[in-house]
Amino acid sequence: MVSSTRWRSARPAPVNLPRLEEPTSVTAVTTLHPSSTTLPAAVMAELATDAARLEREGVTGADVQRLAAAGLLALYGPPELGGASAAEQRRVAEQLAGASPDAWFVWYQHGPVVRMLAASDNEQSKQRHLAALCSGRELGAVSYSHLRTPRPSTFAERVEGGWRLTGSQPWCTAWPLADVVLAGALDRAADRVVFALVPAGDRPELHSTGLLDLAAMGGTSTHALAYEGLAVGDAQVLAVRDRAEFQAQDTGANTNVQSSTFGVALAALDLLEQRQPAAAARLRERVLEVRTRAYRLIDEVPAQERHDERLAARAQALVLGVECATALLTARGGQGMDLADPAQRLLRAAAFQIVHSQAAHIRAATLDLLVA
Repeated sequence: MVSSTRWRSARPAPVNLPRLEEPTSVTAVTTLHPSSTTLPAAVMAELATDAARLEREGVTGADVQRLAAAGLLALYGPPELGGASAAEQRRVAEQLAGASPDAWFVWYQHGPVVRMLAASDNEQSKQRHLAALCSGRELGAVSYSHLRTPRPSTFAERVEGGWRLTGSQPWCTAWPLADVVLAGALDRAADRVVFALVPAGDRPELHSTGLLDLAAMGGTSTHALAYEGLAVGDAQVLAVRDRAEFQAQDTGANTNVQSSTFGVALAALDLLEQRQPAAAARLRERVLEVRTRAYRLIDEVPAQERHDERLAARAQALVLGVECATALLTARGGQGMDLADPAQRLLRAAAFQIVHSQAAHIRAATLDLLVA
């Protein structure tokens, strides 16, 4: 374990994004990390240049360190470790998703680990992992999407001194890259959900059952996992929550638009503008209207209110993202069918947004809009 003095020397400076009222493009990036010599504009340009390679060959540890050097792994942490406001987090998510969908998704999965750890009462885990996660010394991954489904697949059984986890998790992004995994499991005896921060890496009690062959995000090293009696000590547990309470909060948060949806759409429009500026302008106007409405609901309205409006905005954003990427593919013609072409990649990324962090009510609203 690295000493606390060494951690302080590696700590990223707080993020300092300008408060832009209405950014109209994902390419308008300013300095995020004042103490770094690497401007995020340059990082985003490099990621956009490397996007085809990252999808084909996979995001590597060196790519993660590029994000860490710009302070981007700290955004969901406390301000003293480089944390940023919600608006700044959204802007970075847009920029990353537009530049390299695969790099964005690896980065995105790290965020909930930092956020839950920072909010936890588990001071021992905070001392051990929080600065490491914010500085990029450690990368986090998540393993709890099954809890959003009617049939959870990872279960926690109370034992002396902790819990025993068994079952499976269908998705865990960045499994070979991650240092720690935020595991979520259902305690069937008490109808609670247990979240614990555990070491990553294959061993008999927790291991990959195979790399997923994905149509999009193929460079994210996403694996299915098996839990075969993983022992989790109480010192590793970050939260134990009533299942209904967790699902209500998670459903409410997921009803809001994911910023990455706008990032993919705006990246497609930036490229479309080079060939069909009038078409790009018309689509951009629609995207920005939904974007402004969605973000105002997040920023100005209590989370439990105006659920239907949030759901409508998410469905509209998802469909618009596919329309923008399809428009780019149309403008590029046959060359857009090359798997390395940005039109092809962004169209698949837009399709991925439709299933990203999904639940039944979001799927229903999206389908209703598609067939209206």
